[in-house]
Amino acid sequence: MSDLRETIDVLCPPFYAMHHAERFFTVHRRDHTPGTLTLRVDLSSLKFPGTSEARHEVRVTHERVEEDGHGKLRLSWDPQDQTVPQFAGTLSSCEKGPGTATLLLEGTYKPPLGVAGAAFDLVVGRKIAAATARALLGDIKEFIESDYRTAQETNLASSPKE
Repeated sequence: MSDLRETIDVLCPPFYAMHHAERFFTVHRRDHTPGTLTLRVDLSSLKFPGTSEARHEVRVTHERVEEDGHGKLRLSWDPQDQTVPQFAGTLSSCEKGPGTATLLLEGTYKPPLGVAGAAFDLVVGRKIAAATARALLGDIKEFIESDYRTAQETNLASSPKE
């Protein structure tokens, strides 16, 4: 098993961030089958030759849980492609400053393909996993901030309450 821990700042209060992070996994989004998520990584950002982007669809489950007095989302995904790792972990938020939250995605993944996959993970797989997590957090951030802007424009930004 390999550990994964990535963060991103979001322009909204933490209680709002978690509520809408959960919505990210539940609302119907164009080109997404309910219960699935497309993970992507820009391989050129990892200094790989070319400018290709890898995409993999995964079945995702989420559950809101209380840990340490804070709401978190317990996440897991199961790829439909056996060359992509399975993941289990949590998504949480904390206040970074006034009106800003930090989302934290942390968990573990099992490199696929046995010993060969473990060796690949040591060399480059961890970098791919981290870049994939950052891209996912970027998608979640975009979704949350868009919802928050809409809520501010309609005077709903104070909802929901923790």
